[in-house]
This record gives sequence, C-alpha cells and structure tokens, in this order.
Amino acid sequence: MAERPLLEDITQDTSTRFVSFTTGTHRFELALMRAEYFNNQTMVINLPKNRQALLDLENINQDGHLEHMFQLSAMEAEELRNYLPYLL
Repeated sequence: MAERPLLEDITQDTSTRFVSFTTGTHRFELALMRAEYFNNQTMVINLPKNRQALLDLENINQDGHLEHMFQLSAMEAEELRNYLPYLL
C-alpha cells in the first residue's frame, strides 16, 4: 500500500468536557476540548449539529461569529453567548 503524505501528525493530551443545558428556546449539547495545539482557545463542538469552532472570550462576542460557526439564529446565538464565558 502506498504511503499517504501527511501535512501534520501531532499527538497531544487533551481535556474534554461534555455539557448539556437548555435556554429559553434551545437545548445545547456541547463538547469543549482544550489542548496546547489550540493556542489558548477551546474547540467547542455542537454535537447534534456536528459543527465546531475554536472560541475564546474575545471572539464569542464578535457580531455574527456564533451565528455563522454554529448556524444559529440571532436569539439562539445570544443564549449560547450568555453561557460560554462560564464554560470556557
């Protein structure tokens, strides 16, 4: 079998936290993964939607960022934005 070229092959220890919570209109099921590789950001994975983003306290407040990354309505993104500072 021919060798497949890799651009990167890194192994790191990670810490993963699974959280589920409900807000006024939505239920969130998230996995939050931390690793040195992410440069002080947290990989947040929306498990039901299979969407992920590298987030920190700065970029969660950027207009439209959560809406775009997780395909959320403005109201859903605001509800998530209220929880994320406590989770990150």
